[in-house]
Amino acid sequence: MTYSGSPNSYFRQLPDLDYPSLKNDRTSAYDYEVVKNIFKRAVMREDIMNDVVNFTKYSVQDDERPDQIAYDFYNDAGLDWVILTTNNIIHVRDEWPMGNQDFLTYLNAKYTAEELSNIHHYETKEITDSRARVIQRKGLYVQSDHSITYVDNGVTKTASEITQVTFLENETNLNDDKREINILRPELLDMLLTDVSDIMTYQKSNQYISDRLKKTENPRIISP
Repeated sequence: MTYSGSPNSYFRQLPDLDYPSLKNDRTSAYDYEVVKNIFKRAVMREDIMNDVVNFTKYSVQDDERPDQIAYDFYNDAGLDWVILTTNNIIHVRDEWPMGNQDFLTYLNAKYTAEELSNIHHYETKEITDSRARVIQRKGLYVQSDHSITYVDNGVTKTASEITQVTFLENETNLNDDKREINILRPELLDMLLTDVSDIMTYQKSNQYISDRLKKTENPRIISP
């Protein structure tokens, strides 16, 4: 998803590994090749992540992609990985909201029309007493015969305020929930890029070659 042409693309942030060659045309067990270290992962500092004022709430529109949002907010589509990192998204296919056409394709592959109209579960509706105090919160999963008994101004009352949710509604709600994301404020972007650069820099070790390259062990070579 990341655009490798951008100087800020995630692929370019990754350091390198001098890795034992897996090519069929290698000439010996000692052949190495430089590859990207895909095991490195960018993370956001907890002090930034835990402060809501550092983010803007955003609702992803229909087929909108992370690179499009990155361009709109940061003027760089290659910073799509910032959008994903900010929202702890690792598996884009499963964790990013589907557009309308993809969503319909997903539903048709998973359910029949009859199954989509079946009841998936029941949820509570909000119940308040005469003083506007919440007795029952909205959206709790319950059984179909659920009821609640409470005392209001000395009077015992019993209520059964629930709603049924079909498989279609449940899948729609799950997909819509993914649309609500957080956008890191642009003025904090440089701080994040600096932190990521530090994470991607190798420290001195017996595998160290440079700040951006280290050598991995070669299982084909038996140490004396």
